[in-house]
Amino acid sequence: MQTRYRAAATALLLTATAGMAATGGAAEATRTHHTDTRAAHRLTITIKTKAGGVHLSDTRFRPGNTIFKVENAGGKGLIQVLRLRPGYTLKQANADFEAAFGNPPDVKAVHRIDRNVVFYGGAKTPGKPSKPAKKWAVKIDKADKYYAVNFNSNALTPFRVKGSKQRRALPGQDGWINMDNGAAPGTNVFKFGKHNAARGWMSSTNYAKEPHFVVLEHVKKSTTKKDVRDFFKNPAGNPDFEAKDGRGTDTGVISPGHRFLWSYHLPSGKYLTMCFWPSKLDGTPHAFMGMWKLGNLG
Repeated sequence: MQTRYRAAATALLLTATAGMAATGGAAEATRTHHTDTRAAHRLTITIKTKAGGVHLSDTRFRPGNTIFKVENAGGKGLIQVLRLRPGYTLKQANADFEAAFGNPPDVKAVHRIDRNVVFYGGAKTPGKPSKPAKKWAVKIDKADKYYAVNFNSNALTPFRVKGSKQRRALPGQDGWINMDNGAAPGTNVFKFGKHNAARGWMSSTNYAKEPHFVVLEHVKKSTTKKDVRDFFKNPAGNPDFEAKDGRGTDTGVISPGHRFLWSYHLPSGKYLTMCFWPSKLDGTPHAFMGMWKLGNLG
């Protein structure tokens, strides 16, 4: 599966901690603060990933539904939006990320992250500047300080959300993949729409009690649940059920109680959906505990 099932849970998040420990990482933009009391149709914040940092088109706006658009401006990496709850610092978050994704994982650190970091999703930077921007949409639900973090470099940029909530529209959905609690205590599952389109906007709501993200991997039509179970019992190398085109995508992390929509454009076919966030029970990535699902797009 290329590097998705490995990097998502370990390297991707571990490399973010250096950036989270920093005090900055990029100059803040100084465009107009959205103070209009009338309802806005939509608000789009452009995030440009550069080799030396993360730059936002606007770093001061009101709470409400927000579209984030990630463009390649000479950089790479997965961009994540998050905020820290009162009393929890970047220094503490840095230490907890390192401990939570250590070997063995520190379960208490996992609990502290789950409790104190609010994740609002994210998107991977397009591979080349010429590629279309990646987008996601989420409700920025309260006035506070937020961070746009590059999970593959030492860069983050703070932004401020101030004022009263503004009524703003979200894109319509073309499919849905939700996260929920499993039947057994401490387990999590995906619920997959029966008629998900192969392109458009996917809606993902986290109804579970832990953070989650979506890793979507194109697999052969013949792939069975047994194939996937066998692979996670012994995940050595790439599975033989991976589709030849190697297509897929992944999202940033989304906290419980939040809905986010993410743009995608994939071939029609069968897909394996997975999450690798560490379990609050013992730190095991969720996919290895059974949080995966086969479903079709298109």
